[in-house]
Amino acid sequence: METTLDVQLLDNSVLLPDLQIGQAMDIAKIPAVFNEKRLSAMISHLTDDPDMAGKLTAQERYFILLSHQAISQSQHSDMNDIERYVIPTVQSKVPKQHRIGDMYVNHLLGAHVVVLEGICENVYDWIIGQMACQLSGDISSVIGGDSDELKWEVITPNMSDNEINEAIQSRIKFIQTLDANGNFNLLHEAYSVGVDALAHFLMLGCENKGLTVISQGGDGNNEPSRFLALDSLQGIARIIAECVA
Repeated sequence: METTLDVQLLDNSVLLPDLQIGQAMDIAKIPAVFNEKRLSAMISHLTDDPDMAGKLTAQERYFILLSHQAISQSQHSDMNDIERYVIPTVQSKVPKQHRIGDMYVNHLLGAHVVVLEGICENVYDWIIGQMACQLSGDISSVIGGDSDELKWEVITPNMSDNEINEAIQSRIKFIQTLDANGNFNLLHEAYSVGVDALAHFLMLGCENKGLTVISQGGDGNNEPSRFLALDSLQGIARIIAECVA
């Protein structure tokens, strides 16, 4: 039986239908290690909008995934499961960015995480990679230094993957030169304040394999979980998808 779910995001809503078998197999062709690419493909199929996945925040993307799994016949079908991860959100009160001095913390977007998963090998890479993607403005206003060299532009979803990658790599090179017990901690502390101010729908973390969603209550409080794009498949569809992958 076909089911749909209307999911309210920050700036719009999307109606999520069931995933068709052909769509599922198209997603399965993407190597499982690239979960963000799989998730982008899944969102593109469900919304019939190839550009939406890159423009959504990482939290919106996983909110869609968990919501879709909640209406599917799978181990995630119990709505109480998704409620363990959801945080109260008033969409109109979620800021576009958070200012600290003359530096800004922006939302982590789908376009960012798709590039990050191709270059991140461990949790350290993910942490500094997210910082590189989300920080803009005058970084020197937080850590000092030459302000002319530390003015970063916003990395937008309209940039190509190569352009995003080049911007990330350049910023990572700088972040890696910061004193471990000094300016790196200052920068990360300011970044964390901004991330908390931008929080919506879900709290994300990261591990060596990529982004995680953090539980908000009950047994295993604050326990992070990895959610994968094709986890809702069952039966022969799941077996075929695993063979395709």
